[in-house]
Amino acid sequence: MKTFTIEQVRSAAAAGGILSANLRPVGSMFALEFETRNGPAMLIAAVSKKVRRFGNPVKAFEIVRDLGLEGGHYSVAQWHPNERDRSTRPDKSAALKAAHEAAGLKRVLDERIAMADAPSAIWHDAEDVFAELETGNAG
Repeated sequence: MKTFTIEQVRSAAAAGGILSANLRPVGSMFALEFETRNGPAMLIAAVSKKVRRFGNPVKAFEIVRDLGLEGGHYSVAQWHPNERDRSTRPDKSAALKAAHEAAGLKRVLDERIAMADAPSAIWHDAEDVFAELETGNAG
């Protein structure tokens, strides 16, 4: 079976090579299959080259409409919504957590820089600060 990226499907649809679209269930997801003048073709993701799957069929219908196609076929006979993988993605979770921590640190750093750049900022000599700390810790 042929495969098309979204850009290839757009080009084929603009040239009149796409006859219809079929929304086909794949487990708990849906895939778009196109009837072309040269036979069936599946929509694939541009980067991974795997079949593009839709958790929400509305997004697939939006693509069909944006391509200028008037319709097609769909079936829910093989759709199994209970098979949906509801596990979290630990890689995404860790990345988001790190990004939030970094944003918080950047905000604190920006505040401290702004305070240091303020005209009313009081500068202390490092030797005086250390001497004061030693005096406070000795007593």
